Amino acid sequence: MKVLKIIGVILLVIIVVVAILAFVAPTQMKTERSVKIDAPKELVYDYLLYFEKSNQWSPWMKLDTNMETRIEGEDGAVGTSFHWEGNEQAGKGKQEIISADEDLIEHKITFVEPFESTADTYFKIEEEEEGNVEVSWGFESEMTRPLNIMGLFFNMEEAIGKDYEKGLESLKELVEKAKQEAAEKATSYQIETVNFEETNYLTFRDRIAFADMQKFYSENLGAIFQMLSNNPSTEVAGAASGIYYDWDEENMEAELAAAVPFTSTEEGDFDKYTVVTLSGNALKIAYFGDYEKLGDAHEAIHQHLEENNLPMSNTVLEEYITDPSQEPDTSKWLTNIYYFIEE
Repeated sequence: MKVLKIIGVILLVIIVVVAILAFVAPTQMKTERSVKIDAPKELVYDYLLYFEKSNQWSPWMKLDTNMETRIEGEDGAVGTSFHWEGNEQAGKGKQEIISADEDLIEHKITFVEPFESTADTYFKIEEEEEGNVEVSWGFESEMTRPLNIMGLFFNMEEAIGKDYEKGLESLKELVEKAKQEAAEKATSYQIETVNFEETNYLTFRDRIAFADMQKFYSENLGAIFQMLSNNPSTEVAGAASGIYYDWDEENMEAELAAAVPFTSTEEGDFDKYTVVTLSGNALKIAYFGDYEKLGDAHEAIHQHLEENNLPMSNTVLEEYITDPSQEPDTSKWLTNIYYFIEE
């Protein structure tokens, strides 16, 4: 009986001590770390906003190589959430985009395992000078009692801070490498400014999913060539072309036109097709290679535009000079790319 009383007293003392510590220990936890990155703000922003990119440098993605993940919603949009479930170290939870503007991105994190809690995190992006930014990564959380007692024996701020420092260093390395690769691509192409002589194109314009572009060109370019060939007052005046008005990577679609240059001795009726006239100063790249790598040439021009702060129109022309059915060697396929300069 005496032993039970002693045990009871000990338990009571423990409960009292725990209760006192729970009210003494802080419930609020804040952490912030920063890093300077030598890269354009727009490039850094993408690696912070989109889960597909942020997961490439996140320190916690390395905790479990077999982690199960999924994205619910449109990546980069407010309300979209990233869900993960991994081993004991990685735990289980979700991260939701709460707000996003050019200087601040905010997330709400809900932890399910190993214990339930929530936290607010943010990225502050400050452009110190052109081509150089400072990113601050912050974390704010409230530890419920009595879990907050852990803060008296384990420095959570320091532990999370170290992870933040590792993550930011990985971010810096990844973004600066991406910047360097973009610069190398830009210098691997010869970009010239040309005066594009006035040319009439017979076109069919539509908004098309990226996956349907090849089919769109195959069907419409052939039909346009046939119409021009069957019309005695018109003559084909160049290679099959594509005119781009909008390129929407988020929705994986583009507004474009299948186009064939032509001359005409009289004004004709072209049914569903529209005549478009292009002329003026343009940036040009003569690209040799497979169509699948045309994007590299476009990136080179984009890099040139940013570096020289050039205003551009919304019109981009691709001239498919080489007929693939006549030339099996893809390295010899010539595509002229023109970005028309806004006057």
